[in-house]
Parts: sequence; structure tokens; C-alpha cells
Amino acid sequence: MAVKLIVTDIDNTVFDWVTYYVRSFHALLNEVESITGIPYAQLASESRDAFTRHGSIEYPFLIQELPSVDRHYADDFDRMLAEAVDRGRKVFLKTAESLLVPYKGVRETLEEIRRRFPDVPLVALTDAPRYVAMWKLNKLGLLPYFTSVYGLADPRIPTSERNGRVKVDPEILLKHLQQSNFGFKGRIRILPDEYEKPGTRGLKTVLMDHNLDEDPAHRGTVMWVGDNLRKDVGLGERLGVRTAWAKYGVLMDQELYRLLHEFSPVANVHKNASFADGAPDAPQPTYSLEQFADLLKFLI
Repeated sequence: MAVKLIVTDIDNTVFDWVTYYVRSFHALLNEVESITGIPYAQLASESRDAFTRHGSIEYPFLIQELPSVDRHYADDFDRMLAEAVDRGRKVFLKTAESLLVPYKGVRETLEEIRRRFPDVPLVALTDAPRYVAMWKLNKLGLLPYFTSVYGLADPRIPTSERNGRVKVDPEILLKHLQQSNFGFKGRIRILPDEYEKPGTRGLKTVLMDHNLDEDPAHRGTVMWVGDNLRKDVGLGERLGVRTAWAKYGVLMDQELYRLLHEFSPVANVHKNASFADGAPDAPQPTYSLEQFADLLKFLI
């Protein structure tokens, strides 16, 4: 059946999220340690707790939420923002400059999809907060290729428990309050946290919005692309859509895996770093992709 809808994950599917984020966040924590003298191990442990509280490993206001950093600066929020927060953020972005890039062939493949199938919606479905997801797609130069972006709720703004003051630089705060769409003209859907994968409700919402949910036969016209066998392929399998496994997104670097464990909740490690699963009960994709460009072979 001819494809009527293409839905793709973002992290480790269109770019190497593990390398980008782990290296950049590792550099951030090292910078905060050098500024404050707080040991890296303590900062990493507190980061793990904060990510657990906020339900996302990409919480952008992490530094000012760390108890040891809060104690170090006491009530001098301006100094904390100017030193640890601003310098940590800049080191993260500097490290990310060379790492936040699409996998080889992704841009060209998306261009070809839009050329060959101009009337087929191309949807990004992610477990990242909506703003973070669109920020990444914009930085990658890929946002214009998509017709819709589906992500989770944007992060809450941190405030002091002592006096209620917002703990964010005014310029950064304004960017988040403006809910920037980065010039995107397509559909944006913010999903409830409970719609996170591997639950089916996020992808099912995409199908409903494109009138492909009611008739099971229509689901064979949907192509769902993701890197995680159990979280992504298993989800597509349960909904009866065609699945393309981005096997190139499987984590192979053990050093990155070790670093990720230092600051990530265990549950988030498995959500954000996929592995080749040789278990006999592992979900089996309709197609396997050695590279993103292979997707073109299966779009008819």
C-alpha cells in the first residue's frame, strides 16, 4: 500500500543524541565544578535526582535546581546566574556545536521525501519537551521538512522556595515564555506526560489527527521510524503500522554509556540509549535501516 503518513522519532534516529547530550552535559558539570568547587560526582548525583523530579533528562534549568549549587550561592541569585548557570550553559552549547548534527544522509533523504511525496505528512513524534525538540530540530536545520511536531509539555520555570523569585536570567526566561516556534508553520501538539512512549497514546493521537486510526487496514499506510526496538518498534507493532528500525542509532560506545549512568536516572538511560536486543521476544521491525537513507527504499 502507498504510504499516507510518515512519523519519525528524533533522538538517535535523525541525529546522535547520546554523543551530543552526554558529551555536552559532561562538559557542563565539569565547568560548574571548576567554578564552585563542588565535586563532579555530587553534581551528577543531584542532577539524577532533579531529572527524576522533572521527568525529563533534558530539563534546561538544571544547574539552579541543584541543592549544592543553591547552598553555595545562598540568596545571591544574580551571582549564581552570572557564574555557574551562564558559564555552564555556554560550555554546553560550545561543546554541542560540533556534535548536534544530523546523521549522514538525513537532510538529503528528507529533501527527497518532500520531493517525491509532497502530499504525505511528515511528523516528528518525540518524548522530549516540545520546546527542546523544536530547538534541536531548528539547530539541526531539519525543522522546515516536517509538517507537524508532537512533543511533551514544556519544562516549568524554577522559582526559589524561600522567596518565590524566578531563578532564570530575564533574557532566557523571555525566550521560554514566548514559546518560540522558530518560524515553524506546521501543526504543533503538546502531549500529556502519560502519552510518553512506549505507551501507544502518542502515536495513536498522530493517527487520529490524520484520520488513519479507525480502520486497521489504513494503518498499513503508516511508516513509523525509531531507534529503540522495545520502545519504538514494539509500539508500532501494537498499533499495526509499518515500522522501520534505525539500527544505526544503537549505542555502541561503552564510555558514553558509563557517563550517561553517572547523571541519568536508570529509567531514562533505557529510554534515551537503545541497544541491539537479541532476545527472542524482542519486537521485530518491518524494515531495518542501516542508514536513514534506506528509508527511501521502503516508501512506495
